[in-house]
Amino acid sequence: MVDDLTPARISLAEAVRAARAGNEAGLKTHALKALAIKEISAPELSKAVELLLEAGQSQAALRAVKKHCEGKAPLAAGFASLGALHFEAGKAGPAVRALERALKMQPDDRQSAFLLADLMLQKGDEAEAEAVWSRVFAARPDDADIRLRAATQMAHFGAAEAARRAVEQAEPLHADPAEFAFMAAAITGDDPPELPDAGYIARFFDRTAAHFDQSLAGVQYRGPEVLAAALEAVGIAPGAGLTVLDAGCGSGLSAPILTPVAVRLDGVDISPGILEEAAKTGAYAELFTCDLARESLPEPGLYDLIVVMDVFIYTGDIALPLATLAKGLKPGGRLIFTCEAAVDKPDGWQLTPSGRYRHGEKFICEALERTGFKPPDMMVTEVLRNEFRRPVKGFAVAATLA
Repeated sequence: MVDDLTPARISLAEAVRAARAGNEAGLKTHALKALAIKEISAPELSKAVELLLEAGQSQAALRAVKKHCEGKAPLAAGFASLGALHFEAGKAGPAVRALERALKMQPDDRQSAFLLADLMLQKGDEAEAEAVWSRVFAARPDDADIRLRAATQMAHFGAAEAARRAVEQAEPLHADPAEFAFMAAAITGDDPPELPDAGYIARFFDRTAAHFDQSLAGVQYRGPEVLAAALEAVGIAPGAGLTVLDAGCGSGLSAPILTPVAVRLDGVDISPGILEEAAKTGAYAELFTCDLARESLPEPGLYDLIVVMDVFIYTGDIALPLATLAKGLKPGGRLIFTCEAAVDKPDGWQLTPSGRYRHGEKFICEALERTGFKPPDMMVTEVLRNEFRRPVKGFAVAATLA
């Protein structure tokens, strides 16, 4: 509709076209033009900042958003963006001021609350961080997820009692008792289960399938990069002609890395919804659902190579899925996988407040031995992604079936 073509939207459309053409100067010009428009909407402002950041123009974005916030009718989204830009630049004072202003204008702004609470927790002010989240809770009285998000952040920083209080507030609001029980155990550390509820992970990824890639980009997920390095390290090169299973394939982010080495590439995931995204790549000969910790693969002894990227983070005792995957390999077949590192627990596993499992180096090696694998051909430390805007260290492992 013509009415939808606001001046800011027209400039953003030009910026997007410039980005697609690789014209960074044009992108910058049109995005800044959008930010200079007084009548810009909150989504338009956020999109303009996003485009500038993707083009590496953080300083230009900062200057433009600051100018917007100094204008006569600044948006809450402007202060939220300004606060986030200052946060990323490590400027705590300006970030706090901007984020406070954003939350005053829009009390239910969970992202501004997350960043502001992070800054409070960094300086050890747990009470102030809890007060930040309390304002958001008041604006979202029926939102269990926001309380669990706050609790996860508090627990991550060691604010255990504040985390428990947020969990207690979330319990009567949560619609899924099994899902809540798992997250409560992860956040509080009380009796962590060896596995999540049978359907929890599938339901979670079904809900997030449509924006799965965007979520991973937001945490700087390095799975494909780590996989490419692992293949090179063990001498698997393009043209290898292997039958390959991408186990926990998600939306198919590893497919471009695996296709060159595969004569056949299959994918398996616990989530039917996420497999619909993987199918759109056209890279997989077959896609099927399977809970690797509880179910068997359809055909034993089929694969030369199975890769399992960022999947064991959803399992405590990885011997359970390892046994399943071992049966799917040909004799002498190879497994490549990643695990988050439980640095302070080398002979066991731990459930983190985010609901992900970490595994110790000794524990991983013993689980491989118990399930029929030789000692690892490769076991190197890698940064797998970010969590709470900080790097998550893990292991990239390659092992051969005995």
